[in-house]
Amino acid sequence: MRDSISYLGTRFTLLIAGTTLAAACDEPVSPVHSTVGAASLSQAGADAVGGLGTLGTGSATPGSDRQEFNFDVTADLSGGQLFYRDWTVVRSDGTVGTLTVDPADPATAITAYRDWASACADPTHGAEFDGTGRLDRGDLTSFTVAACDNGAAESGADFLQMNVPPLGYSHGGSLSSGDVAKSGTATVILQDGFESGNLSEWTQDNPGANRYSLSTDPARVKSGMYSLQALFTPTNTYGLITRWFMPGYDEVYVKFSVMFEENFDERYGLHFLTMAGNGIDDPYSSWGKAGIRPNGTDYFYAGVDPEFINGDPALKPLHFYTYWPDMTCPPLYPDDPCYGNPFYQTSPKIPLVGGQWQEVVFHIKLNTPGQYDGSQTLWINGVKKIDVQNMRWRTTTDLRLNEIRFDNYMSQGPTTEYLWVDEVTVWRPRGVCC
Repeated sequence: MRDSISYLGTRFTLLIAGTTLAAACDEPVSPVHSTVGAASLSQAGADAVGGLGTLGTGSATPGSDRQEFNFDVTADLSGGQLFYRDWTVVRSDGTVGTLTVDPADPATAITAYRDWASACADPTHGAEFDGTGRLDRGDLTSFTVAACDNGAAESGADFLQMNVPPLGYSHGGSLSSGDVAKSGTATVILQDGFESGNLSEWTQDNPGANRYSLSTDPARVKSGMYSLQALFTPTNTYGLITRWFMPGYDEVYVKFSVMFEENFDERYGLHFLTMAGNGIDDPYSSWGKAGIRPNGTDYFYAGVDPEFINGDPALKPLHFYTYWPDMTCPPLYPDDPCYGNPFYQTSPKIPLVGGQWQEVVFHIKLNTPGQYDGSQTLWINGVKKIDVQNMRWRTTTDLRLNEIRFDNYMSQGPTTEYLWVDEVTVWRPRGVCC
C-alpha cells in the first residue's frame, strides 16, 4: 500500500533486549542494548521493502504469542537494518529471543534481495531478503525474511515470515498490527491458476490429441478449483501448450507449482517447462530447433526438466536443460546434433516426489549484446538450487524472452500417467525493458 510510506518513514527507536532465538540454549547472558532505525521508503524510485508491526495477539511479556519486527531493506543492499523479537522464546533468565541487523555492527548485513516472495499469493506483491544477524548473546546467524504487501496499513492483510535455518526456527503469519510496504512493484505479464475453467488463452500443438485438460480433483489442485492436467500414454508421446508475450522482455521470473503422479515413470526422459526466446517479429523462431546450436540471433531455449538416466524409471530432481550460443557441442559438430546442456542442483538436491506439490521459481536475465552478463537461476520450494552466471544468450536485442511453454514429451511413453500444474505467474522486475 503506497499510502503507508510516510507512516513507515517516521523514525523509531527500539530497545533490543534478550538473547538467542535458540530456545534449546539456556545459558544466562546479559542483555545487549542498541538502537535500530525504522523502515524508510521515502527515496524516490527506490526498490525497497520495509515493515513495522507485530504477529500474534499476545502481550509484550515472556511466553506470550507475540513477535515484533522493524526492518528497512533496499535492493542495492545499502544500509539495511532489521529488528525481530519473539516473545515465545524465553530464556532461563527471563529474557526473550531477538535478532538484529544494525549498520553500526559491521558483522551484520543484508546480503541478498529478491523482488518477489513465493510466500505471497501474488509474488510480485512481496520481497525476500537474506542476511547475517546478531543474536543477543553475541552469536551471528544467517536468516531469510519474506514480506508481503497485500493491503492497507492495519488491515491485517500483510504477511511476514522469518526463517533462521541454523537454529531450526521458522515462524510466519498475517500481521496483527502494523504494516509492510513495498516500493518498486514488478509488472505481471501473465497470471493463470486455470480458474477460468478453460484453456482458451493457451495455444496447443495438436489439440485433438487431448494431451492437456483441466482437473477438478481436489487432490490434484494446488489452489482454487482447477489445475492444468498433462497426459502421457505409450502411443501419444508429444504435446505442448504455450503462451506468448510478444515482443518480449529482457528479464523475467516465472513461478508455478507442479505435481507428478505417484510412481511417475520417466525412464525415457521428458521435457517439461520451457522459457523460450524468439525473434521480436517471429513467435515461432525457437520451434523445430532440436539439436541446433543457437547463433545469437535466431533463438534460445531455457528448459526445466527432471534429470534423466536412460532406463531408470524413478523421478529425478529438476535441473536446467539449456540451448544458448556458447553451449558445448560434440567434437564433430555441426555434422552431429548439438543438444541442450544440463546444469544440476547444488547438493543436497531437492527430490521430485510423486504425489507432492513442488514450487518452482525460474529467473532469466538476458545479456547486453556484446557482454556476458546474462544468467539463469532456479529456486525449488523457496531454496536457491541452481545459479548460472556470465551467460551470453544473444547478440541482438531483437531476440527477447517472449514464450512460456509446458512441453509434454517423452521419446516413448512407458505407461499412462499424468502431471499437474497450477498457480502460473510470469512477471518482469521493476525498471526492466520492455
